[in-house]
Amino acid sequence: MAPAPKQNSKPVFKTASPFTETKCLITPLGDHRRTHIHPSKGKKRKRSTKPDQADSTAPVQDDPPPPLPAIRNHLLIGLNSVTRHLEALASTKAPQTAIMSTEEDNDSPQPLTMVLLTHPKPSLSPAHAHLPTLVHLSTLSPPSTTATTTATSTTATTPNSTPTPATRLIPLPTSSESRLASCLSIPRVGALALLADAPGAKALEEYVARHVGVTECKWVDEAMGAEWRGLNVRCEVAGEGK
Repeated sequence: MAPAPKQNSKPVFKTASPFTETKCLITPLGDHRRTHIHPSKGKKRKRSTKPDQADSTAPVQDDPPPPLPAIRNHLLIGLNSVTRHLEALASTKAPQTAIMSTEEDNDSPQPLTMVLLTHPKPSLSPAHAHLPTLVHLSTLSPPSTTATTTATSTTATTPNSTPTPATRLIPLPTSSESRLASCLSIPRVGALALLADAPGAKALEEYVARHVGVTECKWVDEAMGAEWRGLNVRCEVAGEGK
């Protein structure tokens, strides 16, 4: 008997929500940079000119560029910017002295919802190895005068006492750096961080909170626990075990 003809399966089309893509948030920044910011051509030696010639060849000032998109005030670009902000967040969770605790700090840093790294394994990259530890320190519960907790909190607290999800660390493939840099119209992107309550990022924040876990750093929890683990006495006799 002849084999039965194979039936072609019907194609199944699936659509994804574009609001969960980071490129949708940062693309307006790249468009603004390409349209209104001209790239630098480097420094050239200036020749001495006469005053009348300088006035006649002065360029005509154009209209000022429009303001940056609102997302720019809620986005940190670059390893240095992200590192400084995480260090400021981690310092607020560290125990304070009696003198420092009486001082009010009104300029507390705004919490981060996510940190994107353009390296799949940050611990193997010298430029990114410090970021997982800083993210973990920034999500610890704030110190208390009655008890000290070492468990990582799944929520953070803003200056207005509004709970927000803890910072999520998202390592991306190395190939994603070129796509992110192209969207931002800059040469390279080592890290991106999104501040809490960013406009237009609610869907992305909810998606990341559901699918990405909190960063763990066990050696930090063990060091901050100050827990008595008992006395471990080890007795060795010379000559045994040979």
